[in-house]
Amino acid sequence: MFGSNKNKSNSVQDETLKDHSKKIVIGVSVLIFSIILILALEVYTISLKGSQAKQIRIGKSAEEKSKTIMTQMAKIGKETKDLEYKYIKSLETIMSPMEFQSFKNSISGLASDNNVFITTINEGKTQKVRDYKMYSINLELLSGYTNYVNFKKDISKTPFRINFEKETIIRETPSSSKIKVNAIISAIIFEKKDKLFKDKKKFIEQMKRAEERKLAREKKLKELKEQKNN
Repeated sequence: MFGSNKNKSNSVQDETLKDHSKKIVIGVSVLIFSIILILALEVYTISLKGSQAKQIRIGKSAEEKSKTIMTQMAKIGKETKDLEYKYIKSLETIMSPMEFQSFKNSISGLASDNNVFITTINEGKTQKVRDYKMYSINLELLSGYTNYVNFKKDISKTPFRINFEKETIIRETPSSSKIKVNAIISAIIFEKKDKLFKDKKKFIEQMKRAEERKLAREKKLKELKEQKNN
């Protein structure tokens, strides 16, 4: 009986050892798997961080390039607007067809104011000059010399660009104090001016306000500088 109990006890111990060995194997396996998993996660995390850092660098670089491009575009846009406004301002001294007719009609009044008698006034031939036209007015006048000089001064006060061409002056008679004048007044005309100014009305007003603000700032800075120097 004692012998059978001993064998039974050894059998139980063997079973117990087997159970423990299984647990140890499983535990070691789990430990190894955990270590591998931790290492894999660590590698993945490092890789992910590196990838994210790279993406961040790429993103920042793209953002900086985008800002540079936007700045350049804004600069180009401003320069384009400034050039367009400069061009429109240059047209202020060039007549439209309607302004030319108004100018022509004003000549009679200026002549009357200066005691200049208009013998003939009519329009000459139109010539094309690039994107513009050259209109002209043929004049024949009878006047005293001083009165004619004053008449020309008054005409020259127009804000538009005009030229006196082919001007000839002779005495009415050898003994007369009056002179006879033949002259051509020419002017550059932009036929699309009225339409352009109408289409660009808001733009012109906006640019004029910006120009006025700039001049006001410059004036203020100049005044402050003068006060500081005094």
